[in-house]
Amino acid sequence: MTLDKIAILIKKASLQFDKISNKALDPYEISSTQYKILKFLFAEKEHKARITDLEIFLSATHPTTIGHIDYLEKKGLVERVANPNDNRGKLITPTKKAYSLEKELIKIGDDIENELTNKLNDKEKEEMVDLLKKMLGM
Repeated sequence: MTLDKIAILIKKASLQFDKISNKALDPYEISSTQYKILKFLFAEKEHKARITDLEIFLSATHPTTIGHIDYLEKKGLVERVANPNDNRGKLITPTKKAYSLEKELIKIGDDIENELTNKLNDKEKEEMVDLLKKMLGM
């Protein structure tokens, strides 16, 4: 098997990201996916999101997303609140505990990205972002 196939290299990069991020996030007892949920919520307008928005962002199934939300809720990092636009739905929002960790978590995210891309110069990083966005139709 050749290692110069794009799909294989993307998967290897993803595994490397998981390895680096899980080590960095271990003291917080959250996974890289749970970190991504928090980061998404911090960036969202009003810091709230529907579960379906998180599913789309994560490219994950409903049960998988709910499992991550349940875990973060048990850790006291997110809560479910009523959705004023949908009586049946809930919105997920960070708790005060999550906000108290926001700056640390954002820094950890920056550190993870720097470690993952430390062999690339700024121009190569920009090109990488552009190419990945193009590949993903963004």
